Amino acid sequence: MRKLIAAVTAVMIMAVGFAGCNNDPLSVQNVQDTTASTEATNATEPVKDKTYKETIDGIAELFVDKGYMEIAKDNANVTEMDASLIGAKEGKRYTTKYNNAEVLIELYSFDMSDAKLKETAEQTIKSVKETGKFRIFQLDPVTAYVSDSDKFLLIYTDKSNPAEDSDNYKRMQEAIETFKAFPTVK
Repeated sequence: MRKLIAAVTAVMIMAVGFAGCNNDPLSVQNVQDTTASTEATNATEPVKDKTYKETIDGIAELFVDKGYMEIAKDNANVTEMDASLIGAKEGKRYTTKYNNAEVLIELYSFDMSDAKLKETAEQTIKSVKETGKFRIFQLDPVTAYVSDSDKFLLIYTDKSNPAEDSDNYKRMQEAIETFKAFPTVK
């Protein structure tokens, strides 16, 4: 009888311990945390001699490799955007975090051979090159960056509004410079 009581007590103690600590290695949260930690660790390794496709997905892959963002396995943090409003053929928004701040990274690609989009694309690119911003309809101007090739546009929004001496600001500047040089970045 004592053995039975001791066994039941031991099982209950272990059950309470595991439930309280959420040490289930297969729980969704732990799998995501492990994946994020692994990706963050891998992202700090230098990207060497890797070729990226000249597409939004190629830029996204580079940004993941550099550690600027993460993409959920089910793409839950990726949103298709209406790119035609700025004359782009494709646009995606990636929601990620850095230092507990929400970061939105929007990437757009232009196709100047598309006659329907060309005029709007040229206006958007010209505005960003001249002022660092563009405007859709009568909404507030949006800060953006055009790649050196004029094929891509980036909107990088760190919701923490980081100070210039912060890690978040330095990371944003590094991501912008990497983006501008795309696809020549290795």
